[in-house]
Amino acid sequence: MNIVFEPLEEKHRQSVIDILNYYIKTTTAAFREDIVDYNHFDKIIDKNDVYSGYAITVDGGELVGFCTLEAFKNIKPFKKTAEAMYFIKKEYIGKSIGKRALQQLENDAKNIGISKIIVDITDDNKNSLKFHERNGFSEYGRLKKCWKKFGKDLGIVYMEKNI
Repeated sequence: MNIVFEPLEEKHRQSVIDILNYYIKTTTAAFREDIVDYNHFDKIIDKNDVYSGYAITVDGGELVGFCTLEAFKNIKPFKKTAEAMYFIKKEYIGKSIGKRALQQLENDAKNIGISKIIVDITDDNKNSLKFHERNGFSEYGRLKKCWKKFGKDLGIVYMEKNI
């Protein structure tokens, strides 16, 4: 499978938001409860908060996911820390696309002087927790039962990786 990372741009708006809304509607991987409209894409590509962002395509150009490297806190003392986000279409999970997305974001981070990447993951998302552990992340904190979705009390696991 040929995986290509294209910088996010206008032509990706609908596909990216559709993928995000799938996760909002059907999983706890996206913290939001209500779907977002297509204007939300502007936040995903906002250069004030986002260092890099990619549409992930395979073979014939099908967009199968997206990823971003974002400011952790958009103030100068935190310039060496960034937050990673990625969502991959369900049918493409387990095909090394997430690993490649993380590698792409890590390379971007190194190139701009970032030395730590963080992620926040729903505590019931065991697959994501294992994925991040396998890829060098370690837990640095938890908020237990701090939010609710689909009638479930959920927490957030914070993980970090020094690069």
